Amino acid sequence: MSAADIAKRLKRAERLTAVQEQMRRAAEWQLAETRRNVEAVEADRAALLAAVGSSAHGHLFLEAANRRLRGLATRATELERIAASQADEVREQGLAQKRAELSAERIETLLDRERDRVEAMERLDSLAQRRDASLP
Repeated sequence: MSAADIAKRLKRAERLTAVQEQMRRAAEWQLAETRRNVEAVEADRAALLAAVGSSAHGHLFLEAANRRLRGLATRATELERIAASQADEVREQGLAQKRAELSAERIETLLDRERDRVEAMERLDSLAQRRDASLP
């Protein structure tokens, strides 16, 4: 495989690494957004419980508050499931990025070796030509 072919492979590997990094960052942003949503649901739940506890008409408000709390609990459970799934996705994207980086490093090492080999062959050819030129 020529140095030019290996250089093309290296460019592809570097592009893949950049894409993997972008995908990991996108997954992290989604996870952060989901965690903010979980915090908002928890804040709503706490505010609703505080309102029910401090209201003199709490008994009238109790059924509506109960329905709302069940809805918030369902939403919180769903968001926690989504957050766990997204955390797994972030981990997978991180691993994929690391694999792409390692692949790019291996290809770069291969390219360096190929360039060294070509340079050594050129030096040997140069030495051989000088030797042939000095013969009668």
